[in-house]
Amino acid sequence: MQNVTIAKSLVLKLDALIIPAEEIGALVAVAHLDAAIQALCREFDLRREGSESD
Repeated sequence: MQNVTIAKSLVLKLDALIIPAEEIGALVAVAHLDAAIQALCREFDLRREGSESD
């Protein structure tokens, strides 16, 4: 269960980096952050809060 808690925390931290990265034009980094978030959600069966639909 601790792994799920850590994964949730990582998702929140990574998600918080997306807007600042977009603001400086780091779009490749944004894509990698998004991919990392999706992978964590998939691996730990998490829902991404406020996610856009694909």
